Amino acid sequence: MTRDDITKLEEFEEKLYRLKLKHEQYVKRNKELEQTLTERNTSLAELQQRYVLLETKYNNLKQAKVISLSDSEIGITRDRLTKLVREIDQCIESLTKQNIE
Repeated sequence: MTRDDITKLEEFEEKLYRLKLKHEQYVKRNKELEQTLTERNTSLAELQQRYVLLETKYNNLKQAKVISLSDSEIGITRDRLTKLVREIDQCIESLTKQNIE
């Protein structure tokens, strides 16, 4: 082997060594990223479960609020609905008259 061949072989070995180090760094980084992803997925699943629980509690609270309306609040709401129905009937009647003419 000539001196030039030995130099090229040493350069090749050096590049191979650096490549191996970079590969090890990438493998380590990949494992760290996989661990982070797993932790985030776990956290996301926990948050989704919490969201569903809170949404259920909120819906239950809304239903409890409706049930707990006092008689006067029910009367006021009934009056509002009656008034809205009258207004809608008047609008329909007016539109019907316009279409006939």
